[in-house]
Amino acid sequence: MSVHIAKRPRRGFTLVELLVVIAIIAVLIAILLPMLGKAKQAAQRTACMSNARQLTIAFRMYTEDNKGYMPMGWPDSPASGPSNMVGTYWFVPWFLGASRGGGNTDDAIKKGSLYPYLKSLKAYKCPGDLGLRKVSYGQNCYLNGEDFGGTVYKITKVRHPSKTFAYVDEYDKRGGDPTGYNLGSFAILPLPSNTWVDYPGMFHGYASTVSFLDGHADVLVWELKETRYLWNNNISVTDTRDIKKLQQVRGGPAVD
Repeated sequence: MSVHIAKRPRRGFTLVELLVVIAIIAVLIAILLPMLGKAKQAAQRTACMSNARQLTIAFRMYTEDNKGYMPMGWPDSPASGPSNMVGTYWFVPWFLGASRGGGNTDDAIKKGSLYPYLKSLKAYKCPGDLGLRKVSYGQNCYLNGEDFGGTVYKITKVRHPSKTFAYVDEYDKRGGDPTGYNLGSFAILPLPSNTWVDYPGMFHGYASTVSFLDGHADVLVWELKETRYLWNNNISVTDTRDIKKLQQVRGGPAVD
């Protein structure tokens, strides 16, 4: 005698159940996306700080090989003349600007004074910089750069290396290149000026990586809306909280 076992009918998901599952997934995505975004930003910030430290170490190695003279922080300096000379000492910019036959190219970096000490093109570009510029950083003009309120040529003239910045994230659109060629020198007037000559790159939210002459790096967080949306040069501000953060680590008589 055969026994017939009745099979239960297969039951699919109801529309309500599907909607509940979809809603749960949407909530999880909404929770996780900001966390993933912050994690990515933190990773980029860490990599950028590593780049800035590597550039500064290369900077220090250059000075040790050149009697204490620092690499030129003015890539677009004239090709000849007093801006390139201290007595008979010849300076080569840390990368070559357009006036030196360089610009926004790998070759401009390779012909610069730092490349023999840091042969990594990736180190010159912040991972958070989504533009086409090859260089994301600006060298402090106080350190053998264009003279904005004073500049020094030898590292021995810097009284507080741990409080003097070497490189900072920079966004510079003046190079005549719509892809974002960065001129590579960061001019910051000494205290008590309230004018941003150049302006920092916002590659990490509302924050910028900055390295110091002693080799350490940090992140400066910009508090003011007017700082976060600087899109031009030579802008004077009424609230100086943010600009002071760089002026106080600029170096020079005003902060020594």
